[in-house]
Amino acid sequence: HGFAQADIEYKDFIHFYPTMEEAAEAQHRVCMIHYRQMEKPDRDAAQELRAEDECRTLLTQFPNSKYAKEGEQRLRNIQEAIAEGEFRPGFFYYKKGSNPAAANRFQRLVDQYPLYSRSDEALWLLGDAYSRMGNRFRGKAGDAYARIVKDYPLSGYAEEAASKLKSL
Repeated sequence: HGFAQADIEYKDFIHFYPTMEEAAEAQHRVCMIHYRQMEKPDRDAAQELRAEDECRTLLTQFPNSKYAKEGEQRLRNIQEAIAEGEFRPGFFYYKKGSNPAAANRFQRLVDQYPLYSRSDEALWLLGDAYSRMGNRFRGKAGDAYARIVKDYPLSGYAEEAASKLKSL
């Protein structure tokens, strides 16, 4: 209840005094309210998504504030948690052999969160899932492998991805 009330109060302050220096602090605190309520990555992502929106708002409305640097790092942490929440079900589907479901999860992950720490692995699994789905998806598998080679050349998957591209 306290977090919800604080959220409302800070939003009201920002609404009525958007040009004051304290408005940036209020937006920072709104971001922190939702950041502190985040669950583990395999749980409901509602607070993570709200925290992401609020931190983005901080960075767009108050880019020169003293809270912007911390907001950027906080946003990276939030996006890492959201991406992990996408990776885990995708990996589950991949292991289960449900390649279309795995490919959907991994595709969304690599498109929306390219800075995720395991993006290279997600691309590898995405390419493999597409490869298992038949010749119709060879192009998409090739795209995933090419992205590993292009975007993550130092990855442990880069050499294998290059060899897969040659074989395709």
